[in-house]
Amino acid sequence: MTVSSGSSRAVLALGSNLAVRARWLDLGLEVLGEAGVEVLATTPRWNTAPIGTVPQPDFLNQVILVRGPRRGLGWLELAQAAEARAGRRHLVAKGPRNLDVDVILIEGERWDSPDLTVPHPGLLHRPYLLRGSRLLVPDWIHPAEGLSIAELAQQHLTSSWRGLNRTGKRRARAGVGRPAPGSPSGWWR
Repeated sequence: MTVSSGSSRAVLALGSNLAVRARWLDLGLEVLGEAGVEVLATTPRWNTAPIGTVPQPDFLNQVILVRGPRRGLGWLELAQAAEARAGRRHLVAKGPRNLDVDVILIEGERWDSPDLTVPHPGLLHRPYLLRGSRLLVPDWIHPAEGLSIAELAQQHLTSSWRGLNRTGKRRARAGVGRPAPGSPSGWWR
């Protein structure tokens, strides 16, 4: 695993749509902790509809802010290690998964390689990623857009995702979510 001498902060996204989804997210957090990563803050957990054409159950997603002795590909390796520990196998592209861990942002870094793209390409297209990032790191600057995450959220999110409304009364549509039962009322875990 790639470990650097310095510490960096990153925004990661956890997701699951198989079996007891919350337990898979908890396992992801546990694996991060065992690897010496400090979870600084988390969003609530949101139910979101899958994106794509593969029929599958809704996802439970959470965005987290972490700090640890990693840079760039080190965060990707850690994400893949967490997925492997959960027994994830890539059998169907964009298919169901017990644990998915994505690197969304790394403070002060931009990556465009075959293995890692940061900022994550879905950041501006998946409301839970942008809203979660806005809650956790509103002042970080998106290196390609030149705007803060808060400014991007203001431009791209619908009013239902901008606010902190957690009524959960609407059915999730692709890219739209609702809070999961038992999500904390605040965005700090």
